[in-house]
Parts: sequence; C-alpha cells; structure tokens
Amino acid sequence: MRKLLPGIALCVALALFADRLATLPVLKVFGPLTLALIFGIALRALAGPLPWSDPGSKLCARPVLRIGVFLMGARLDFALVAKVGSRVLLLDLLLICVGVVGIAWLARAFAVPAKLATLLAVGTSICGASAVVAAGAVTRAEEDDVTLAVALCGILGTAGVLFYVLLGLSLPLSLTQLAILCGSTLHEVAQVIAAAFTWGNASGDLGTLVKLVRVVLLAPALLALGIATRGHGVRYSFKEPPVPWFVIGFLALGIAGSLGGFPGNNRAILTAASIFLMTCAMAAMGLHTPLGMIRRAGARVLYAGLAAFGCMALLSFLLIRALRIS
Repeated sequence: MRKLLPGIALCVALALFADRLATLPVLKVFGPLTLALIFGIALRALAGPLPWSDPGSKLCARPVLRIGVFLMGARLDFALVAKVGSRVLLLDLLLICVGVVGIAWLARAFAVPAKLATLLAVGTSICGASAVVAAGAVTRAEEDDVTLAVALCGILGTAGVLFYVLLGLSLPLSLTQLAILCGSTLHEVAQVIAAAFTWGNASGDLGTLVKLVRVVLLAPALLALGIATRGHGVRYSFKEPPVPWFVIGFLALGIAGSLGGFPGNNRAILTAASIFLMTCAMAAMGLHTPLGMIRRAGARVLYAGLAAFGCMALLSFLLIRALRIS
C-alpha cells in the first residue's frame, strides 16, 4: 500500500482538478476525461518521469479503468431508444455501423495503426472519450493508442462545436434537423449540449436525446467489438469468456437500470463514480505519455480524425434528407 498510495493520490488529485475545471464555460466542452489526460501529459512534460508514482498510476490505468467501464453501464437507459423515434434511431444505427467499419478503414488508409484506427472509429462514431476508454479496455489496446484517440476526440469535437455554432444556420436544414445533425455526429455529450442549445431549449433537448441514444448503442457495439477482436484462435472458459466480464457487467447494469433497478438517485451516484474512476484512469495514462510519443504519431492521425468527422457529418446530413427527418 505504501508503494501504491502516492500514485493513486496523484491521479485522484489530477482527476479532481479536471472535474472542477470541466464546469467552467469554456473548458466544459472538453469534459473531465480529456482534461485529466491533458493535465497528466503536461505534468509528465514538466516534471519528467515520476517513478515514485508508477505503481499507483499503473493500477489506475488498468484495473480502475475497467471498474469505471463496468459502472458506466448504470448511465444507460434503453427506454430512450423508444423515445427518439424510428427514423432517428435508424439514422444513429446506420451512422454507428458505417462509422465503426468505415472510419477504421479510412484511418488505415492514412497509415494509422490498426488498433488506434479502431479506437478512433469507435470514439468518432459513438461517444468520444468514454467510448475510446471502453473500447480500449475491450480490445486490450496500448495506453499510448487510447491516449491519442481520447485527445483527438476532444480536439476534433471542440472544432466541431465551433463549426456548427458559426456555420450551422447557413446549412440547408431546419433547426430540428440541425439539432439532430449535432447529436448524431459530435463526440461528447457536453459538446452536443454546447452546440445544440445555441438554437434554443427545444433544439438542445433534441440534440442531447439523439446523442444519448448513441451512448446507449455503445453497449451492443462493445459486445460486437469484443467478439470480433477475441474470436480468432482463442479458447474460451469461465475466466476468459468471449466478451470480458467487465463488459458483461456493463451490459447487465444497463439492463437493470432500464428496468428500474436503481431507485432514487442510485443511478446518478453510480454514473458519477464511473466518470470519476475513468477520469483517474485518464490522468494515469497521461502520466505515462511522453510528448515525444505524440509527435511520433505524426499529422496523419490528425488528418484521419478530421476526415472521419467530415465523413460522419456529410453522411448524417445525407441520411437526414434521405429519411425525410423533419
């Protein structure tokens, strides 16, 4: 415990700092996960390696991360699928299916490594940093890849907010359609709220609802991803099921919550605990991420992310028109 406590305390401190700053008007667009990652990277750049913190920060980067993904299931509400309407649900489903496969292929065309391409595809298609963290745990991706994908989702999502706020009204879309476009393409819930509420409460509520349906669809996406990435030449057992146990728990919590299994504010407590644990994990990953690693990734990762977001926005625009969503 003496070896673990200093690193755990450092990660918790960074997470608390990120959580506090994420409430500020400008920084809340990034969200606590991205901010914690940035703070961890910045501290590593200023202070260099911190070997005294390694045992505790490594604990936060893996086991604590998996507990956070497991508890994230409490925020799922499958009843939202019924509320959003069949055509908007079809829109989200098509975007996620095409995005997860197509963006991974597109990123590979930019010479992005396979696992990083998968993380970028999941984060862009579903729900940004949370999806990247969950998918990274499922696919057993390297911490460097998770770090890059989370940072990229934060940067590109913020650029997307600025694009929609400044140029959204010039697009040939109604306010309802524009809210759906934001909800179906921006990376984080906070980013959707920042953009969609610009055009009024009705637009903000609709955009947030569309986004939350994408969050719900993370559950089956993780299930499919776990089977796809672990289904070749692996013998399964109770200890090594086709899908990791924390993902099964994630799904179980989502089902329990949707059936009313968390009375009172229990769901809110579990959701807050999930976000905080994953924020600690992102701080830990940042502490183990030298800036040289980010520079070595090169501009190709940024170009791949920009192309991915552009393709998602264009596809959503075309589907909104094709499905006659108004």
